[in-house]
Amino acid sequence: MKSRYHLSILAIIVILFFCLYFSSDDFRRLVFRSTEVDSIGHMISFFGLTWVLHSILKLPLFNTMFTVAFYGGLTELGQYYLGFRNGEFKDFFFDLIGISMFGIIRWSILMYRNRSGNRL
Repeated sequence: MKSRYHLSILAIIVILFFCLYFSSDDFRRLVFRSTEVDSIGHMISFFGLTWVLHSILKLPLFNTMFTVAFYGGLTELGQYYLGFRNGEFKDFFFDLIGISMFGIIRWSILMYRNRSGNRL
């Protein structure tokens, strides 16, 4: 049952993004004006990575976010020292944005459930 809940939320997010993307030229210009596709990919992939790890490992939210941020930093540092890859601070920054987005959304859900009396 819980996996259906996660898949439903993911499907809703993807559908909303594509609806906005295909329906509005202004949205496309806003998203792709100052950022590169690579940066958006970093943000989405680290959002998903944090979500999957938090769901599977059942670690506290802060520990999961810290661990994934550390992993993002190590990957960018490793890319910096490789000759055929570029490690950029901008990519690490977008990794942190994706992680933070998941943290804010998950924390908001937890606060709403605790406030309404429903516990996990």
